[in-house]
Amino acid sequence: MTHTAHFLRRAAQSATLALGLLAAPAAFAVGEAPKPAAPSGDIPGLDTKSLSDSDRKLFTKLLDKFPSACGKPHALSVSLRTDATCKSSLVASKWLLKLVNDGFLESEIEEKYSDRYLQRKCYTVDTSQAPVRGDAKAPVTIVEFSDFECPACRAVEPMLKQVLAEYSKVRLVFMNYPLPMHPNAMNAAMAAVAAGKQGKFWSYHDKLFENQDKQTMADLVRYAMEMKLDVNKFQADMQAARERIEKDKAEGKKVELTGTPGVLINGCKARLGSIEELRSYIDAELSK
Repeated sequence: MTHTAHFLRRAAQSATLALGLLAAPAAFAVGEAPKPAAPSGDIPGLDTKSLSDSDRKLFTKLLDKFPSACGKPHALSVSLRTDATCKSSLVASKWLLKLVNDGFLESEIEEKYSDRYLQRKCYTVDTSQAPVRGDAKAPVTIVEFSDFECPACRAVEPMLKQVLAEYSKVRLVFMNYPLPMHPNAMNAAMAAVAAGKQGKFWSYHDKLFENQDKQTMADLVRYAMEMKLDVNKFQADMQAARERIEKDKAEGKKVELTGTPGVLINGCKARLGSIEELRSYIDAELSK
């Protein structure tokens, strides 16, 4: 009997231990905190942490919808994950991310992307006589058609100067496009060309934008005197500059300008809504 009792006791202990082992995983599973799922919007090279859930869904949808910025037969999302050679897709995706962050509607973003990547208009412009700011051999060329009396033209000047300071591989080419609604714009353009004949175009250019409300003939001559230009030569060159201005305007009409400022980057039309957008265009060109 003693032997039998001892055997039964050991059997009961083994059964209890077995039951405990079976129950333990279940108890651990119930009490364990679930591991967080990887965010579905995480994309190589992009920081999407600031996006709300709805904006993340929109951004992911756009990446799946728009084609590779390198013209390959797959979506941006595929390009980002599988095509490291296509740096343009990363630039395009960063731009899309900013548009989503800035609160643009899906339809607005689609229109902007289409204009920039799917239906982009490019032209050949004769800039052989135009003044250049920056490295003349820079691989990225910004051509600006401008009017010295245009408030919007004045507004983009700080952006253009900033990118020239930031990018050694960018140059700015200035083309005159005085609008008929601005009574002093043609004379101002002619004066700037005349100042350029004496090596002072950019100084005169800056002076005009700094004094946009003071561009009468008397003002234009006064600026020439302040810069110690040969005033007689300046006035003669002014009168001769009209033909040059008309050639610039003809180039502007060729690229279908509807107003100023009109900007082309490496021959293709660009919208300058912000300094970030301008940088995005430049980065895209440098990534090619």
